[in-house]
Amino acid sequence: MESTQGLPLEVRLSAYLDGQLPHAEVREIDGILAHDEKARTLFNRLKLGSDLGRKAFEDMLHEPVPLDLVRNIKLATIEGGQSAGRLPPAQPVRDVTPFGSWARLGAAGLVLLLASGSAGYLLGTRHVPAATPVQTVEARDWLDDIAGLHRIYARQTRHLAEVPPSEGQHITEWLASAVGMEFKIPDLTASGLAFEGARLLVAAGSPTAQLLYKDADGQIFSIYFQKSDPVAEKSDLTDSIRDDLGLIAWQNGSASYVVVGPSSDPALEAIAKAVAQAI
Repeated sequence: MESTQGLPLEVRLSAYLDGQLPHAEVREIDGILAHDEKARTLFNRLKLGSDLGRKAFEDMLHEPVPLDLVRNIKLATIEGGQSAGRLPPAQPVRDVTPFGSWARLGAAGLVLLLASGSAGYLLGTRHVPAATPVQTVEARDWLDDIAGLHRIYARQTRHLAEVPPSEGQHITEWLASAVGMEFKIPDLTASGLAFEGARLLVAAGSPTAQLLYKDADGQIFSIYFQKSDPVAEKSDLTDSIRDDLGLIAWQNGSASYVVVGPSSDPALEAIAKAVAQAI
């Protein structure tokens, strides 16, 4: 992975979004996103562009082959007096719509555009037609980001945590300042989990704290929290599953929390209840 030091911020954020930055620069970008509102806005535009491009590509793959093209190919093989592989003169195209065959050919060009490092930025800044199903992007919440982040960092061994567990006081002060809310590091030894340290991340465009724990089998559990719109009363714990991950989330005051671990672990709900009482 090459360094992007000295390059424009949008280029660095694009590389960050694609997972192409060295570890030291990932930490630097995490810090920028945590404290710079303009940088977070730009990052969200890049992410939106990437999501729209991916959706366009998936739609293109499900489009049927245009019937006009099929007919022309058949005609080319059966008409006499024509050389092999040569298509007859194109017939006038009727009832052309913005989503017709030319639009599908244009979508292929879009795929090539997405191969560049700044494609997400270009898509994020262009006008989105009214017919675009914007709700497919809005449906993604912070839990989707959390699930992706957990899969990345749970695989780490040497670099599991950004700050080691021995610096508990520093972790509390650092994350409280970055996220904007006070908390306590839960002691989960009674649940068979050892504290492994902490990270500062970005989920749904907001600074997010991650407290990491490990059980005797080496499975990673995490507590994530970020500042959110206040609620009058503490919400119930709500569980969901993302493939092999179980997520149990709740809100309390102006904070949102989620505990993540293996979906097959029967103690996950009990761990979340212990966290909700201790944090």
